[in-house]
Amino acid sequence: MNTNEEAAPMTDVKIVLAALWIAHFLLWTFGDMLSLLQQFSEPADNNLLLLVAVPLALIQALLIFFSLVGKATLMRWVNMIMAVVFLFFNVMFLVEAHVGWEYLLGAGYLLFNGLVFWYAWRWPKHNLAH
Repeated sequence: MNTNEEAAPMTDVKIVLAALWIAHFLLWTFGDMLSLLQQFSEPADNNLLLLVAVPLALIQALLIFFSLVGKATLMRWVNMIMAVVFLFFNVMFLVEAHVGWEYLLGAGYLLFNGLVFWYAWRWPKHNLAH
């Protein structure tokens, strides 16, 4: 092993978390669109569904932004808490799943929730001061 080799630069945790929330958000949006297309004959006018879906979409968009610009110590906890909150919704999605693509989509949701929690949990201590 050559001791003169430079250590590979670590990717900033903020960027990783923002990218994971983007991936989760895109997957979530894809699942919603696919669900609506599958039930094309039924209009999406369920007020409770809209009352939940719109705020959850806004929360994910805000998580993307604040994961990049928010104070690291605060965003570490916010990301862990929100990963658990979305985990609840994603497990409920899996419970309601009926076809194969819904199970695959649900597995993707859980994967990204787990990764968000993991990266936030393992946030390097020296980066928390930023």
